[in-house]
Parts: sequence; C-alpha cells; structure tokens
Amino acid sequence: MTSILVVEDEFDVQQVVADVLRDEGYEVFVCGNGRDALARLREHRPDVVVMDVMMPILSGVQALEQIRKMPGLDGVPVILMSEMPPRSGEPRLWQAVLRKPFRLEQLLSAVARVMSGGASDGSR
Repeated sequence: MTSILVVEDEFDVQQVVADVLRDEGYEVFVCGNGRDALARLREHRPDVVVMDVMMPILSGVQALEQIRKMPGLDGVPVILMSEMPPRSGEPRLWQAVLRKPFRLEQLLSAVARVMSGGASDGSR
C-alpha cells in the first residue's frame, strides 16, 4: 500500500487532506510540524510527503532541506502546500506546489503525478 506523510500544523486542514487521501486508498500518517516529521521519517520512509510551508518549530522548507540530507530520503517526492509559493531562488527540493486554497482534485492529481515521476509547480 502506498504511504503518504501529511505534515500540516492546522488541524482541520491536516484532517481533510488525510481523510481525502485515505478515501483514495493511501496509508496516511500525520505530523503537526517539521520537527515531528523528521522524527517520523527516521522511523518510516513514505512514498510521498505532502507538507505545509509555514509551520511552527521548523518550516516546511527547513524540514525539506534536512530531509534531502537524510540517507534514503533524498528521492522521496515532496508536495508543498502554501498560500505563497516558495521563492524561485530556493533550490528545487520539491516536486510540486499546491497553492492554498486548493481543490481536493488538485491534491489527488499532484500525488498521482509525483508518484509517476512527473513534477508540477501546481500554480495553474
């Protein structure tokens, strides 16, 4: 079963995203911040990470920079969720960006794309 780690500090958003992915048949794990996500990733390598950018303790981009340095996790596809897209000057460590608010169909489409090896900026 395909597993997805959802990292989102807003509980309602976290639960909606997780529920939609579970309804599609994915095994879903959730974390509320980047630090907890890093701890979870040391225990379990998901097939995809869906992560908010603006979070307390450790932002999504900060967590992603650390994830890319972890052995075995450098190739895990990451979809960022954000009201503001990441600055274009930042390294392309992610495979897709979902601009909040996004439609649930956009989430499912982004997951399918990154799992098949495609990338998208998600801003369409």
